[in-house]
Amino acid sequence: MIKATSRDSIKQLEEVNDDVLHMFDAAAEELILVCDGDKKKALKKALAFMSGCHKEKLANRSLLNGQEGCITFQIDLNQTFNGPGLVWNILRRYAPETITNEIKGLRALADKTGAVFDVDEKHLGQFEEIFNHAKDSGR
Repeated sequence: MIKATSRDSIKQLEEVNDDVLHMFDAAAEELILVCDGDKKKALKKALAFMSGCHKEKLANRSLLNGQEGCITFQIDLNQTFNGPGLVWNILRRYAPETITNEIKGLRALADKTGAVFDVDEKHLGQFEEIFNHAKDSGR
């Protein structure tokens, strides 16, 4: 969601006429000073403020249903499949039962070459580690 908002902000920034930029020189310099001279940090702060996501850290949310505390993953396969059983088998083969029992909302992609599902954020590190290892070892 933040990426989409950022893209929208960038599109809107493209509409700013270069002839008005000089009016913001002092404010830009002050913002850079407040950010200890870090221009990239100053720009990120300005974009965060423009997007409305600046008051607190955003909670992880499912992309499938917006549930807080969930992270949506996508698994892509090299072949099509007929039902979600294949994806469940893959998940159960690599991830422990404590994680797979809490996977929610598994749905096949329209072209049947993968699926999306939610994992509780408390399992994020372990889940990513398991599947990154499987990917790196060619499984």
